[in-house]
Amino acid sequence: MGTAIQPEDPAARLVVSAGDGWSDVHTSNPLICTNGSLGMTLGAGSPFATNQMERHLATEEALFTAGSPVVLAVAPPNEGRYPEAHAVRAFIINPRTAVVLHKGTWHDACHGLDGEAYYYWMATCGDGGSTWTDISGGPVHVSVDASHTVVENG
Repeated sequence: MGTAIQPEDPAARLVVSAGDGWSDVHTSNPLICTNGSLGMTLGAGSPFATNQMERHLATEEALFTAGSPVVLAVAPPNEGRYPEAHAVRAFIINPRTAVVLHKGTWHDACHGLDGEAYYYWMATCGDGGSTWTDISGGPVHVSVDASHTVVENG
């Protein structure tokens, strides 16, 4: 469904630089396979119920936090017109981590782990391929326990 890129991962081909009072890390290759727009979204906090998801058939989508952890619910690409509740999984995206969703991956908006949280996304916009669709068998309820274990209940 996607790939997580972390600065500590040597296989991610990251370029690290630093100067007086700053440090920088960036990918050596483009983050997504198409020219993308950069967006920012404010997601509601956890726990949450996800009733709908979207997917992008013509672009990957990269997601990364604006400083606070977020929770992302996804379902694998399928030939059907709807994401399936039994296939929904959720996970935490921590700061300093980027997640790149493969084309066709169903996903909800991210939700803050500890209340509202901003996050960035990068995807090709305007392709007309993204519509919000009801989850078959949904909604799916997502919560995170004290040990940061994500729990999904259809």
